[in-house]
Amino acid sequence: MAVVDLRPTCPSRSFFRFFFLLTVLGVGLVPGFAGGSLVHQLEGSGQFHSHVEVINRWRTEERLDVLVLVEVSNVDLGFQKEERGLVSRLNLEVEIVGPDGRVVQEKNQIRTVALSSTEAGSQTLSQVFGLVLEDVPFRSGRLVCRLLDLTRRRKGVYNQYRRKNYSSQSVCDWSAEQSPRHASGLAIEDPLFLVHAPMKTWNPDNVAKESVRSDWLQDYVHPSRRYGVEQESLQLAFPVWPPAGGIPFDEELPGLLVHAFSPDMTYSFNDTIEFDRRGRSALVAGRPAWVFYEMDLNQLPDGLYHLALAPLGGQGRGVVAGFEVTWRLAGMGRHRDLVQGEGYTIFSGSDLELFLEIGLSEQEKMLEEFWFEHDPDPENPGNTAYLEFQSRLSYVRGFLGGFGPHGAVDDRGLVHLLLGPADEVQIEPMPMNFQAQDDARVKVFHKFAPDRESSSDKGRAGSLGGAPHESKDGIPMPYSRLAEAQRQSILFSASHNFGFVLWKYDAGGRSLFPNRFSRTNLGARFLFIDRTGFGQYSLESSNLLQGEE
Repeated sequence: MAVVDLRPTCPSRSFFRFFFLLTVLGVGLVPGFAGGSLVHQLEGSGQFHSHVEVINRWRTEERLDVLVLVEVSNVDLGFQKEERGLVSRLNLEVEIVGPDGRVVQEKNQIRTVALSSTEAGSQTLSQVFGLVLEDVPFRSGRLVCRLLDLTRRRKGVYNQYRRKNYSSQSVCDWSAEQSPRHASGLAIEDPLFLVHAPMKTWNPDNVAKESVRSDWLQDYVHPSRRYGVEQESLQLAFPVWPPAGGIPFDEELPGLLVHAFSPDMTYSFNDTIEFDRRGRSALVAGRPAWVFYEMDLNQLPDGLYHLALAPLGGQGRGVVAGFEVTWRLAGMGRHRDLVQGEGYTIFSGSDLELFLEIGLSEQEKMLEEFWFEHDPDPENPGNTAYLEFQSRLSYVRGFLGGFGPHGAVDDRGLVHLLLGPADEVQIEPMPMNFQAQDDARVKVFHKFAPDRESSSDKGRAGSLGGAPHESKDGIPMPYSRLAEAQRQSILFSASHNFGFVLWKYDAGGRSLFPNRFSRTNLGARFLFIDRTGFGQYSLESSNLLQGEE
């Protein structure tokens, strides 16, 4: 049982002002439908990733403010050099559309503090900001959050001309209770997740009243809600509202239940909270009281956890939230895009669906279990399969188009990750002969098709774009039904003469785990075409996909 300090003060208007500087967990926001509790953060998608959280905070019994807060990793932001260091500038726009069509909208211009180059490129440091939608007149609607990075322009001539910047957006349904109070019991508001908060100094018995500032929480809010390595204890702060009229002075005041559990119910932790003298005085007077709670997490293993807060005795209203625990330092330093991209590469079907539904720490755990199962030598302390995958990944990120949250950006990168480096590579970045690409198609399906290096070797075609096997006065090329069908489909396409790369594997490559390309020992061949003309190659054909002739 935990005894915590309770502040018997109702959140004032000035208290809400500071929330544009911090991030909290939003309960009452449900993607897809209204009328429930948000367990996971919203994921902002677009050109970069962001965490978006929404919290409903009652100013009075009738007046509701909605706090929309955003966290972005430093490595995902663009920075400009200024006199004191590197600075990022962003535009945050949030709107809620009510059931009757009314719109509440707010915008905020953000300028981050000046950072060093090391801090700006950090994968473990983040920027946290947001805004307040004041006096929202309705209690449900559609919420849209748009974040624009003003310091980074999108790639491409069109985007440069139209001045389109990197952006991240999230959309969901939003709802709130009709009142902060419950008819017959205590009502718990949305909790703030904290880190490194000096709980003892916040005890009203230890701190002079005049020394407590209205923005004293802003330096300790923990946007990612990821505990373990960074801090071994979970810290929460949340208001508790009494029913209308307050609690009778002589009535026994029930405490609060804290229940943390893993989604599969493998691990569970229970605790209770008792009200101290000041908290009881506030509730008896009919005012909300702030609760500060701290829970040791050392007994909880890595993973995602649900957190339920509820009044004891079965009367009142509680909330459900979520947090993650990770005890591995490597998991803190790896960008979430790399984690998700690795999952996209190695999982498929129901395994991939499960991977995308769970939290970041659970994803790390799932990847760790996968590589443990495919360790070729479990007795050896180093997993050679995983080390080889990381080596391939490093090469893909540097030389084969890059790697993102959906895996390899370029199809060459995907094949390299699954099969390793090719035994033979034919590269034509700018074909000088119209039949060069057609020859490569034939080589995909005919293992012993000859190499016709020069224009004279290819002979004279009957007409522009003639089939390779119809060439005259040159080295004969075998007929391929599959290659000819592909040639006919793009005969008059601009990409017919674009650059291409042909990869050949003497056997089936070196698969580190079963995958879509590892089911045969025949010589594997892959033809990649630069369809855009900007150096990003797409897989055109492969004898592992279309078959041999």
